[in-house]
Amino acid sequence: MMTKVAALYIATGKYTVFWPEFYESAEQYLLRDCEVHYFVFTDAAALPGEENPRVHICPQEAYSWPFATLRRFEIFLKQEQALRGFDYIFFFNANAQFMQPVTREMLLPRAEKGERLLVVQHPSFYAKPNYEFTYDRNPRSTACIPYGLGKYYVCGGVNGGTTPAFLELCRTLDKRIRRDLQHNVIALWHDESQINRYILFRHDFRVLDPSFCYPEGWDHLPFPCVVRIRSKARYLDIPALRKDAPETQLSPAVQRWNHFAMRAARWSQNHLFKKGK
Repeated sequence: MMTKVAALYIATGKYTVFWPEFYESAEQYLLRDCEVHYFVFTDAAALPGEENPRVHICPQEAYSWPFATLRRFEIFLKQEQALRGFDYIFFFNANAQFMQPVTREMLLPRAEKGERLLVVQHPSFYAKPNYEFTYDRNPRSTACIPYGLGKYYVCGGVNGGTTPAFLELCRTLDKRIRRDLQHNVIALWHDESQINRYILFRHDFRVLDPSFCYPEGWDHLPFPCVVRIRSKARYLDIPALRKDAPETQLSPAVQRWNHFAMRAARWSQNHLFKKGK
């Protein structure tokens, strides 16, 4: 039997504009040696490809920013029963587009290495020291990572894993986000902050380089572009969509502490690095 893979995709509101190119490129390049099904969470009346029996339309209302991204784990869990029938689950951002073949050897977690999850390094922080990572530094947030910790900063736009591992991630992060919202806290970069915190002390994940999250218009990364992240600004009025979005403000005391902690982390890492040389 062919390996069954579920590709999760959210296309609500104006973000439906990204679906046609994503779908066409996925059909051409994504895991051609697997049986790929698309779970499209959308409020659109119709979408290209919906007649394909492997395209599953999941009615979903459009949330205002940032809840469309913050609540995505809750959205995915609405299809938990159906998703249990797949071997792997992967999420791709709406503006993702496949630019060349993506094989199972390139994408799937490697069981022989103990891998269950798949994450992608964020291109903006590749090969940078962790004190430059934009982790959530709010101690009230369930996504908080103090300065001095963390090996990778991963993007929120491409991730996945074996079905049990990915559903476990969704359930855990959904609970953490609900807990934060009860205390009027929103993680700095929403789902991305939560995923970075989730993998902080884990060793069961595969990390891909930024070629799988390659921003449109960039040409300075030392990798080929496998998955292009199209510029939202070419399609959408981003400031208008995010106008008056709620966010969590850090107290002056926390801001002062974080400034001190960042300086201390930078000094210690630079000092140790130079001493090691």
